[in-house]
Amino acid sequence: MNCTWQAGRDAPGDTQYFLYWKNSKDDNEMECELYIKGENGRNTGCRFKNVRIQDDEAYFLVNGSSNGSVIQFYDEYIQLYNIEKLMPPSNITVNCDEIKNDCIIQWQQPQISHSNIDECFKHEINIKYKVRGISSPTFNINAYVCIYQYAWIERKINPWGNSHTFQRSNTRKKYLLKMRTAGTACFVSAAWGEWSAPVEFGK
Repeated sequence: MNCTWQAGRDAPGDTQYFLYWKNSKDDNEMECELYIKGENGRNTGCRFKNVRIQDDEAYFLVNGSSNGSVIQFYDEYIQLYNIEKLMPPSNITVNCDEIKNDCIIQWQQPQISHSNIDECFKHEINIKYKVRGISSPTFNINAYVCIYQYAWIERKINPWGNSHTFQRSNTRKKYLLKMRTAGTACFVSAAWGEWSAPVEFGK
């Protein structure tokens, strides 16, 4: 986790900043162990390792010091799960039945420290024909969610579970598939995470 800030507009040149935080009300306050440095060695951020996300609000305090001025501090309570960026599903596989024209898509949900329950996640699946361009295949992204639009794209929200059956409309085409994940409950961010790398399947 990274936390960054900007110096105050009227902060003197010798102003230095320090970040203190605690993960829950029961934890002890700790200073940042790895500062991000800006110009003149000024602390402009902090890198956190092995952050444990809990249902409590985390508390952050950025304090400043200067030889000639009093620097206003800034503090905030943040629910860390609300700002967490989910990784895409992993181990995405596609196995097609050449007789039934069904393809079984399977994956593993993102690994996060505070939840491993399938019902906490929803997954978005985007499937398109692989289009051969002049230089390389293209992979377009639509800005809306639809199911079986124009008979050549499927973009489906799968609320629970780690598999989905895709009915191929054309068995002679190659397809490209990508996925992303968002939370539905369980203190998991409701924002969509990163897209996975495209997975190719079909003939």
